[in-house]
Amino acid sequence: MISVGQPKNIVIVGGVAGGMSCATRLRRLDEKANITVLEKGKYISYANCGIPYALGNVITDKTKLHVQTSEKIASWFNIDVRTEVELVAIDRTNKVIHVKSVGANCGKMHCDIENISYDKLVLALGTDPFIPPIKGVDSEHVFTLQTIPDLENIQSYIAAHKCQNATVIGGGFIGLEAAENLRLLGLNVTIMEYLPHIFPPVDRDMAHPLQKELERHGVRLILNARITEITATGSDKPSQILLTGADPVTADLIIMSVGARPRTAIVEQAGIQTGKSGVIVNGAMQTSDPDIYAVGDMIETPHLVSGLPTRIALAGPANRQGRLAADHICGMNVNYRGNVGTAVCKIFDLTVGIVGLSVDALRSIGQGDKTRHLTIHPSQHAGYYPGAEPMVLKVAFEADSGRLLGAQIIGKEGIDKRTDVLAMAIRAGMSIEDLEHVELGYAPPYGAAKDPVNMAGFVGGNILRGIMQPVYAEDLVKEVCLEDCVGHRERHLPKKYQVVDVRTPEEFYKGHLIGAVNIPLDTLRRSLLLFDRSKTILVYCQVGYRGYLAYRILKQNGFEAVNMDGGFKAVCVGGYDLLIDQEK
Repeated sequence: MISVGQPKNIVIVGGVAGGMSCATRLRRLDEKANITVLEKGKYISYANCGIPYALGNVITDKTKLHVQTSEKIASWFNIDVRTEVELVAIDRTNKVIHVKSVGANCGKMHCDIENISYDKLVLALGTDPFIPPIKGVDSEHVFTLQTIPDLENIQSYIAAHKCQNATVIGGGFIGLEAAENLRLLGLNVTIMEYLPHIFPPVDRDMAHPLQKELERHGVRLILNARITEITATGSDKPSQILLTGADPVTADLIIMSVGARPRTAIVEQAGIQTGKSGVIVNGAMQTSDPDIYAVGDMIETPHLVSGLPTRIALAGPANRQGRLAADHICGMNVNYRGNVGTAVCKIFDLTVGIVGLSVDALRSIGQGDKTRHLTIHPSQHAGYYPGAEPMVLKVAFEADSGRLLGAQIIGKEGIDKRTDVLAMAIRAGMSIEDLEHVELGYAPPYGAAKDPVNMAGFVGGNILRGIMQPVYAEDLVKEVCLEDCVGHRERHLPKKYQVVDVRTPEEFYKGHLIGAVNIPLDTLRRSLLLFDRSKTILVYCQVGYRGYLAYRILKQNGFEAVNMDGGFKAVCVGGYDLLIDQEK
């Protein structure tokens, strides 16, 4: 039940996703409340997720990024919106905030401090881009890409200086989107990533096809990048990015995209509790002060897979949190249900989806030994219908219960659909076996009778029940033995394995695992005398299915066997070149 009493003084600091969602929900619930929104920037309620696409002129009309204007919010919702106003301090004892005007609203000499009282205060301060301590990082040609003014500054700089060479420092969401759109403008683009692979939310083998896609479109990648200095730019001497152990890179334009830090300094000064990654809130979005709420990128909330407090910088959660804060202010009994970290990202012709935790992330929190995973390569719709495109789907689940823990998907089409289905499954606490029974919309142009989600359930269910024992390329790479031979170094897998490729001879000679022998599936039953019962038979095919059939034949004939997860394609797509014996 909504409890509406005396008019409340509600002040919201931050006028983008979480803040405006809270403000408009408040007005729909309480016509009498005094609602004030303060925003440090020039604009409110804009689609900052669309900013990289406006940079590349995919979105040609920048005004479409403005979801609402101050004038419309005032006329529709009777909300007092004030832009270019910055929060300076919070006086919790007297329930007053101190603010000052900035930008065009600030006088040339000084800005007076204004005091605004509140009954309830909602903080939606967001984040600041993290700027690493690199010499020259404050140069005029170094930018961040977070706000509409950032976008305008970059576009103006490119036009004024006729930039040709751009470098994006950071290979996460914004960095990849910025790189793609700079390339669409015709610039030469380099991505520098501090880590061993781009897009840290996914595992290394899943990042590999993304890296190949970037390179296919002419984007240069420098991984494990250690930047020491950014030199000044001038008409006679172009700027260079200096690195440890690598040649300098020329850059007319640099975009910093190495993460963001929650704006918590004022909150901490006010004595409000913060955690490792942001402001601590309860299920009603209240901070340690029950009259002060916090929402959006500045807070940490429970991750439903890890159970750990996590900061999720996504627009969807921020909007839901703002709405819940408004509900609670108006007397409703609400509880935020946590996050599963669902996201998708476009990288040229590929889409990558992530939900839950990657296998590497599970290992980092000590869950690696309790986790199993699988890799499959289905098409997005029926293979006989024109235009079928393959995808890579990697799913992690608990080894004992089968509870879904995470999924990573890459492909050209249908990625967002499966990401959303798996997000619902993880939120519902479903198991890998439950995916066998999921009913999804089927018609040849849209899916297959056995959807990729179902296929993951079939494979995972087999692993969970002990019907199939997988072996993973990432583990085999660690076991490769190198021996010096005459004129070269020879690679081989441990002698405990007899490696058998059950594909056709034509497939085999295009490339196969080191040390493999070719025994096609259709000859396997009459070739059992060729197998060494003292060894584990490592079987594989192209994507896993024929390998699974071979595995079942061998197991039921008394052999110890394992099947390569995802088949030979998982080895190739994942970049495990050390395991491959190329065409002879």
